[in-house]
Order: sequence, then C-alpha cells, then structure tokens
Amino acid sequence: MKFHCHAALLAGLASFALAGCTDDDVPVPCGGAACGSGGFDGLSAEVRVLRDSSGVVHIYGKADADVMYGAGYAQAVDRLFEMDVTRRRALGRRAELFGEGSASEDVLIRTVDIPRWGRENEALTRQVRPDVHTLMAAWTAGVNARIDEVLSGAAPLPYGFGPGELDYLPERWAGSDPYAIGKLILFSNAETIQYEILATILRDYFPAVLALPTYAPLTDAFVMPPDERPSVGAQPLSGTWNGKGPKPQAKRALPPDAAERLARFATQLRGQRPGGSNNWAIDGRHTDSGKPIISGDPHQQLQRPSLMWAHHMNSESGGGTIDVAGFGFVGGPGVQLGHNQALAWTATTTYPDTTDLWEVSIEAGVAQVGGQQVAAVKRTEQIVVRDEGTRQLEVVEVPGYGVILPDDLAPLPLVQPGNSLMLRWTGMAPTHDAIAFADMSRAQDLDAFDSGVDEMEIGNFNFVAATAEGITYRSSPLVPDRGVPDAATMPFAMLDGSDPATLWDGTFLRPEQMPHSRGGARGWLASANNDPFGFTADGSLVGDPYYFGVFFDPGTRAARIEERIGALVERGGVTLADAQALQLDTHSILADLFVPQVLDAWAAAQTDPALATYKERADLAELVSVLEAWDHRMTRDSRAALVHEALLWFAARGAIADDFGPTFGPIADASPTYALKFAVLTLTGAYAAASRFLQEGKAAVILAALDETAAFLAERFGSAVAEGSTWESFHGTRFHGLWGERLDGGLVRTDGSEGTVNVSEAGCFQGDAVVETHASSGGAIYRMSTGFAEDGVPTATFNYPPGNSGDPDSPHFADTLDDWVAGNYAPLLFRTAEVEADATLERTLER
Repeated sequence: MKFHCHAALLAGLASFALAGCTDDDVPVPCGGAACGSGGFDGLSAEVRVLRDSSGVVHIYGKADADVMYGAGYAQAVDRLFEMDVTRRRALGRRAELFGEGSASEDVLIRTVDIPRWGRENEALTRQVRPDVHTLMAAWTAGVNARIDEVLSGAAPLPYGFGPGELDYLPERWAGSDPYAIGKLILFSNAETIQYEILATILRDYFPAVLALPTYAPLTDAFVMPPDERPSVGAQPLSGTWNGKGPKPQAKRALPPDAAERLARFATQLRGQRPGGSNNWAIDGRHTDSGKPIISGDPHQQLQRPSLMWAHHMNSESGGGTIDVAGFGFVGGPGVQLGHNQALAWTATTTYPDTTDLWEVSIEAGVAQVGGQQVAAVKRTEQIVVRDEGTRQLEVVEVPGYGVILPDDLAPLPLVQPGNSLMLRWTGMAPTHDAIAFADMSRAQDLDAFDSGVDEMEIGNFNFVAATAEGITYRSSPLVPDRGVPDAATMPFAMLDGSDPATLWDGTFLRPEQMPHSRGGARGWLASANNDPFGFTADGSLVGDPYYFGVFFDPGTRAARIEERIGALVERGGVTLADAQALQLDTHSILADLFVPQVLDAWAAAQTDPALATYKERADLAELVSVLEAWDHRMTRDSRAALVHEALLWFAARGAIADDFGPTFGPIADASPTYALKFAVLTLTGAYAAASRFLQEGKAAVILAALDETAAFLAERFGSAVAEGSTWESFHGTRFHGLWGERLDGGLVRTDGSEGTVNVSEAGCFQGDAVVETHASSGGAIYRMSTGFAEDGVPTATFNYPPGNSGDPDSPHFADTLDDWVAGNYAPLLFRTAEVEADATLERTLER
C-alpha cells in the first residue's frame, strides 16, 4: 500500500519514514542556480522517493544528477544528525560538539589534514572527471536542500540538534565535504598507526617477545587461489621479523605509569581502528542455478544509527545510466557496496602497508631526513573544544616526506629526546576515490569493474565481484615498493629517518604484483582480511619476492570459509541458502586448535604428580567433559561456548601476558583475535621458542587457567557447573548510540565470538578483572548474499541492523534488528514493479 503525505503535514514530519499520511505528494522545490552546488544547476525533472517495507529508500529520476540530488536529500531526511557529526569528524571539528573527549581525534585529523585532501580531491575530480564532480555536487545540493528546510522551520530539528540536547544548528555543506568524508573513511580503513606504535613498543621495551612469530597466521588460508599465488619463502615458523632482524638496541625502561598510558592510547585511537569483513564468490559451475553466488558482510562498529545507509538509485528507466542498490557510508554519496543491473560486488579490508613511521631530527626548522636537510613548514590549526574555548595546534610538515605527529600520540617514548615521529600515508595526495566508486557502481562486466578498482589508489580493499558470467577479485591500492625483504628493514615498526634506505623512493608495487584473480582452477574466491599471498605463513619474510604487509587477520574466519566452501563445492549445487548459512556460521577454529590442548593437559593431570592438585577436582572434570562433548559452535544457548571463552582468555593471559607486560591489554583491545593468536601459537607449540613463554609448562598453564575458569563461573553464576550459565548469559553485542539516551541501543544477545565467520569479538579483561559483560561493539554491519536471475539481473537478499532511519520516532529506526540477530534474510528489492508494489511511502521532489 502506498501512502502520500499532505503538504500541510510537512512541518510536523521529522522523517518521511512516518506512515499514515494521505492525499497529495509533498512538492519539494529545487530549480535554477539557487539550488546548485558547484556544477549542479538544479533538477531537470521531478524525482520520486519511495520507501519499502524493509526501510530501504528508492530514488527514481530522469537524469543521473537528479537521482543523486534525491539521494542526498533522502539521506539527510533519514540521517542529518549523523551526517553532521561525520562531517565534523572529517573536518577535525567533533570537539566543538563533544568536548575534550574528541579533541585528540580532531588533532590527528587536522595533523594529517583530511580537510585539505578533501578539497584537493574535489579539485582533481572536477578537472579530470567533470561528470563525476557534477554527481557529487548534485548530491551535496540535495543535502543542503534538506538543511535549508530545517533551518527555515519547514522541517523540524532532528534529534540531537535540539534544546536540551546538543543545542546547535546544522551547517550547509561545502562541495568538498563529501570528498573529505570519503578521505576520512579510507584513512580509517587504511592507517595502521596504532599497530605500528604497538609493534615499536614491543620491539623496544619487550624484545623477548620477538621470539614469537608475531605476524604469522594461525591457519594457511590465503586469498589468492593456490595455483595463482606467487612463490614465497619457506622457513620454519620463527620469530624473525625480517631478514635483517629487529633494530638492535638495549631494552628501554618502562615509565611507572605505563599501564595507564597504554590504556588511554587504546581508547584514543579506537575510532580510527580499521575494520574487518568476509566476502566470497562461487562460480556458476558449482551452483544450483549455473550462475555465480556472491556474499559479503562488512564488519564495522555497530551503533545507532548505523554507519551505513541502504538505498537504491534509478535514472536508467528515465534515460540515465544509474540503476544501483545497496549500502553507502553515511555522509558519502552513492552506493559503495551493492549491485546494479548486471554486476554485484562487495569488499573486505586487505591491510597492505601504506603507512610508515620514522624517527627524525628537526632543529631550527630544518629536518634531517635520509642524509638531506629539508626545510620544515609550519601551519596553525584552531581546535575549538566545547565549554573550553579554542586551542592552537601547530603542525609541522616535512615536504615530500611526511608530517610530524603530536608528541603525546605514542603512549610511551619511542624517539630519542629532541627527535620527532613522522608519518607518511599514500593518501596524503589528491586521489580518484569518487571516480573509482562511480565507475565500479556503473560497471556492467568484470573488465569494467576491474578498471574501476584500478582507479582507487588508497582503497585498501579486497574487492570481489560477479556477473551472471563469472567472478573476479582485485585490489589495487598504491603500496610503496620497499625492496626485497631479505635486505630491507621492514616498516611495520618505526624506522630510522636518517637512513636513506628506509625512505620511499616514489615507486610502487606493479599491477601484476597486486592481488587479483578470476577464481583460479578451483572456481571460487574468498577473503576475510587474511594474507592474500601467504607471505606471512612462516613468520618470516625471508625469501619472499616483495613486501606487501603483515597486519592481517590470523585466518580463522578465512579457514572456516574455505573449509565450508570446499565442502559445498565438492557436494555440488551450491544454493543461496548455503551462502546465507555460511554468513551465520559460528564454528570456532580457535576451539579446534585450543580444545585438544585442554584435553591433553587434563590427561597429563591424571598421571603427572606435579599436576596432582587438579586430578581430583570434580568441577574441573565437569568443565573438561563439557568441552569434550562440544561441537565448537559459539551459539547463544551453548554452555560450552562460555566455558571455552573464559578458559581461552585465562590461558592466554597465563601464557603470554607476563611477557607482553602492560601492552597485553591494549593489544587485546585493538584486536582481541590477535591477542588470542599469540597465545594459541604458543600453547600449540607452533614455533621452536614457544616453551620459553611457558616456563611452568604448557599443561600447568592450561590447568591453572581451568581453575581460574571454575572460580570465575562459581563467582558469576553460583557454581562452576551451573546449568543456567550459557554464552548469552555473558556475551552480547552493544549498540552504542551516536549521542544521547534515545539513540543508545543497549546490549543485544547474539551468537558468534572472536574468529567466527559470524564474528562478535571483544576482550575478556578490564585491567586484571574479568569484564562484567563480554560485549562486542562491532560485527556485520549488513549481510548480503546474491544470486542471478535468468536475465542476468542480480537477486540480492540481506539483513542489517538496527534500522535504516536515524530518527528515534521512525518505525524504521530499529525494525531490522531482530532479523539480523536471528539471521532472517529479506529480498533487496530492485525491479521497479516490485518496489512500487511494496512501497509504504512516496514523496516527490519537484524541480
């Protein structure tokens, strides 16, 4: 049933999500230069905006710029407060709203100068692709049209702006703002500053940890098909960082407040933490339909409202070239992940090393870099902090080499007194991001899609795409060529800026060295933030042909995906339901690796006099029995899942926390799966030096952890063997609100854990204590699995949390959450007749 909103109700509508309107369409005028925004002169014809029963917004018009305008307007209706906060974040202005807690992030954004690079990207796009610039300008004009309605009183202030809330008014957008937001999103998904700082701290303060193969994966699951991978070194699993070894120096002394400093650091950079994701594509030769199946579930911070917005733009039916549906990041134009009339695509983060840190000396305004003297350039930024006033930020740049980071960014001293920490990122230049996304979204075949990916210099993504004819995988960011790993000092920790060999020489890895495939002999592709090539498999880069990166996922999700797809392909006739089930899979590879160690330790306790204290413990025997009978699935109703999680974390702390010192907590906070990886590599004896981290012996460490687990369960649930203690009694997903009580989604009980395909990860400790709730704040921001109809049009199914509207009074504010938790999929409507039949609301934007 279709509802129309009467014009008299316009001033009372917070969102066109509200149902119950009748009579005429609301005309929203836009025409002439007054509606323009730097290259867009107004609508050429009216635009229809419909919302379907899933909350997805569909925009129809006769020209590409018209539907982009409609999408900007519609997103602002749904998400204006979130868009404004995102814009301020990209401009380094969040502290104006949120005060001191956001000041450090503003400092980092201004230091990297995201606003400048947004302006540079806009200028580049206007010059080389004016057609794309017009679309960006049209989208911005639509945003501003909605803002003008709010400022004039024709539409109410959305929640967050009003008196008694943050009490401010939205600003009109500049043409460069969406470009800056795009740059911010790519920076957040690319930078590894916190990882490199933590790696440097381990190297300089805890050098004994270097005996552990810190960047080795847990499994041999790699993105490239086996027959297409480059040859790699094959050393025994070791803790050698690279051919030259770690920088030789004496162990540095920790300051007395190191733990507090490291905890603040983990919190400070949490908003800049790169995300995860899963995706895969299976060629039609293996499916029941004879056409490919493609699936993707990006992992991002889960909040209310969501970081992404679901919509569909169609100008093709009116004579334009756009017909694309899916998800876009709030504050950005277009669909970044989804499908058009012929092609579906998705992405995961691939973690190439595109960010480096150097220690440099700057005296009297002159930097000593690589044996050269370079005049530094200073600029002053004004940081406004709510309730505190304006602060002066002095930023120092070393032209051609990087920018100096704030002295207090690193939690512990990294550079020698008087020296500075310099950052360089490949995105500190004008780039073609908007052009790449525009071209990918309109690609009608795999070659055109690959060409679009190749335009994205700083998109650190594994793009997987499919048409009815085939599948493709491609990743093309600019990755500096640092030379052969055997001879070079690898840059995943701070480098010596005085050494010319550590500096970028302007060359990048060649296209043929980048990850790419059409499925290989096996006929399917999958990625889960794991190593594309297998360079890290042996924990050493010796013998590898080139350096790509090291901060990859440990490979547990990838291994499970490979295992399941392999079984499905062998069975034959893979279905869309199979793909959906895999996205919901909770089988734990960590449990596959760890539980046998527990069983071995318990067996040792029965015969080893040194472990006799554990032998007669009935509570411990019961916990072991629970694990032995378990299917290794991290489901809400599983008692064994709770036992395993607690035991694994206690064992991890017992095995390696003393060696990592106060870095254990921040590492577990930055990436819980990474911390568990270090522990499991040690507890399984996967490398020669593992025993040096287990001075008490492996069985003793695990049994002590089992004892701690029993004590924790008894304290928390009344008994170590309490029947009511299940995974959901300890674990859930927290949907933090963007701001304010009405947006806070609280805790939702969910399946999954660290390293499961249906991921739901969190650390288990806060300081020395077990957390009250194992609360994940990230996960699948949506799940989409797509097949192809007989005419080759993609047929997508999806679920997403918590709802598509950011208005807490909208029926679409949290209406999709239950289906996301339960794993229920709905069709992503695409064909016009289906959309019109399902529409719950329609509006017309008039020229």
